[in-house]
Amino acid sequence: MNKWILALAVLAVMASGCSKKDDKSTVSPTASVTVQPSAGASATPSGTSAGGAAGGTVTATPTPKGTTGGGAAETPSTLTKEQVEKITLTSTYDDLVKQTGSKGKLVKEENGKRTYEFAISNQAGYYAEIVYFNDGKISEKRVFQK
Repeated sequence: MNKWILALAVLAVMASGCSKKDDKSTVSPTASVTVQPSAGASATPSGTSAGGAAGGTVTATPTPKGTTGGGAAETPSTLTKEQVEKITLTSTYDDLVKQTGSKGKLVKEENGKRTYEFAISNQAGYYAEIVYFNDGKISEKRVFQK
């Protein structure tokens, strides 16, 4: 009799715990306010010199590799599926460039490794990422779909 009561209690706890639902709904953020320049400000920034000296020149700083400046995304070099399959873990970056003629798009450089991205030309939407050590030897090779 005790086993039946225990089993019934466990079943009741499981049923009540599983049936609870959170009534909160998640709302994705949307932009509802447009920021406008104030009446005295111009819509485009004017050039100022560094240090506040009058008559100075403005120099643009280049965008680091692997980041986009908000414009059109740079497309990586292309390889075929067959070329990607021929890349072995004993190949170097120079070997890859000689075999394929593609240098790839440098997308990341950290911890002594450089990651290059290649679009696979005969498989739409597929990309190959190849990670090289600073000495040019392959660390990793990945194929993925964007």
